[in-house]
Amino acid sequence: MGTGFYLTVPYFKKRLRMKHIKLNEIANINFCTITPSRSKPSATPTKWLVCANFLADNEIDDNISTNNVMPDENWLLHKNDIIVKRIAPTFVNYIDSIDNGIYCGNNLIIITPNDKVNSKYLAMILNEQIGSLSKESSIGAVMKSISRTDLEEMSIPFPDIKTQKAIGSLWHNGIELKKKRIRLAELENIKMNYTINKAIKMLGGKKNG
Repeated sequence: MGTGFYLTVPYFKKRLRMKHIKLNEIANINFCTITPSRSKPSATPTKWLVCANFLADNEIDDNISTNNVMPDENWLLHKNDIIVKRIAPTFVNYIDSIDNGIYCGNNLIIITPNDKVNSKYLAMILNEQIGSLSKESSIGAVMKSISRTDLEEMSIPFPDIKTQKAIGSLWHNGIELKKKRIRLAELENIKMNYTINKAIKMLGGKKNG
């Protein structure tokens, strides 16, 4: 995961020898599927996050899409939700914070943890395991998708809640640290380019003088 430490499912299975539980016992699962022919129009524009908004390393592009489709209320996004792309998933996105009234777009899955599980811990486990659930889709052999049954039956390592919180916090803090390092590097690059361009202009001015 590139977070500066490696918390993997095999590690926990080896170290903790914990019990396992099915995903549908600790989370509510909603498949967001919009069918244009069956969609009802909305009187006012509705706000959406779509597949393109959800990036690797828990990055979420907050460029909101709007349309006039009446959404299912089960598609409303909340803090601590976990988002999975239904087709060809390789990672999940944990919703650390979200504005009110934003819905989850087509071909996405909302996993809402219940009070039995720490949401960050569950996000970490799903991030490790989700790629293995992809199956060939009816769309074509190239496209891989997740079935509801396989997702609901997914086996989740299930330590006590205190251990979950500790592991989940380590995972989330590591990701946030990586984001800060990337942003710092981007700022340093901008600063360097500005300095170089400024120096070039100064040298050009001296030659012309």
